[in-house]
Amino acid sequence: MFAREENLNLFRIIQSSVVGVLLLFFAGQALADAEFIIVVHRDNPVKSLTASQVKSIFLGKEGFWPDGSPITLIMNKNEDIHESFTRLMLQKSPAQLSVYWKKILYSGASMLPLVVTDDEAVKSYMSLHANTISYVDLGSLDKQVRKMEVVP
Repeated sequence: MFAREENLNLFRIIQSSVVGVLLLFFAGQALADAEFIIVVHRDNPVKSLTASQVKSIFLGKEGFWPDGSPITLIMNKNEDIHESFTRLMLQKSPAQLSVYWKKILYSGASMLPLVVTDDEAVKSYMSLHANTISYVDLGSLDKQVRKMEVVP
């Protein structure tokens, strides 16, 4: 009787693992479909950032460009791009990022980043403000902004 129960438990564990792997695969595929790029004002002199620097900037831990000017964050609420960016670059869900920033705001350590609705709003604001950084869909890149190279 115990051997049969152990086999049934083992089967359930294997079944749960297979379902978990499939869910991760399909979730990962959905994220891969939403390709984002980091963008800055076209005249920004910084040519590249490390992935760690991007994460620090978007978590409010690094707030100044090398020339000493303050960095202005623009959070792009385009659902697919925002989801992909927060999970891949920041290792957080959008909900976790929202809670994270609210804690910073309520502690008095910083203000919330500027939030815009889509890629066009990012590019429009960024074209007028030199110290900005954000993320847009790869297909939205145009002369209003410049792609920031992100190195490992």
